[in-house]
Amino acid sequence: MSKKTRKGSAGQSRFYETVVVFDAQTGDDVIKGIVDKIKEVLTSHSAVNVAVDEWGKRKLAYVINKKTYGHYVCVEFEAPGSALQALNDYYHITEQIMRHMTMLVDSRLRAERKREKTAMPKEAVADEAAI
Repeated sequence: MSKKTRKGSAGQSRFYETVVVFDAQTGDDVIKGIVDKIKEVLTSHSAVNVAVDEWGKRKLAYVINKKTYGHYVCVEFEAPGSALQALNDYYHITEQIMRHMTMLVDSRLRAERKREKTAMPKEAVADEAAI
């Protein structure tokens, strides 16, 4: 029998979300190449459902390395915990990444997001009918 952890069995895949902040001076083609490498690292460690959401250039909450703007990218995926170590190793060797944060997505939050996505088109139709 496998060793149990607080939230399931060891080696079990979980849903994660990672937000990466790139230097705003980095070109779009370089950012695209790094995001492709992030996807490659995740898929090589048996991650599934990899979704990338580019948030674009935004003002930072505080100055990082004398920079006030950064390019944000959010990556959602399902993977075992071993993929996180490989992902963090890649983040630390990439110079263009200023900050990163990886979070475990709770099942209740995932259900809420799914509910919002399915309810969104109905609200858009109701708004158009009001006009």
